[in-house]
Amino acid sequence: MAKAKSKAKSKAKAKAKRYTDEKKKEILDFIVAQGRGGQTKAVKKYKVTAATIVAWKKKVGGASAPARFKGGSKELKTVRELERLLNEIASTEVKLDDLRKRYKQVKAKL
Repeated sequence: MAKAKSKAKSKAKAKAKRYTDEKKKEILDFIVAQGRGGQTKAVKKYKVTAATIVAWKKKVGGASAPARFKGGSKELKTVRELERLLNEIASTEVKLDDLRKRYKQVKAKL
C-alpha cells in the first residue's frame, strides 16, 4: 500500500497547455490536408491528445466526418480546398459581424 501511494505522488500532474486560435487552425488544416490518418499524424507531430482535437473539431463545426473519396485525385484535392475555403469564409464572416457590432457601439458613444 505504501509503495502505491508513493508512486502516485511521484507522478507530477501535467500542466494544461493552451493553444492559440492560429495554432488550432494550423493543426486542423494539417489534419484535413493529410486526409485519412491525419488526426493520428497530428497527435504525434504536435503532441496534442486526440480528445483535444475532437473537441476543437466539434467547436468549429466539423464534428461530422468529411465525405470519403477513393484515391488522391485532383478532384478530391479541389473539393477539400473548397471545403477549407468555405469554412474560412464562414469564420471570417462571423468575425466581420462582430467587428461591425463593436464599430456601431463605439460610434454611438460619439
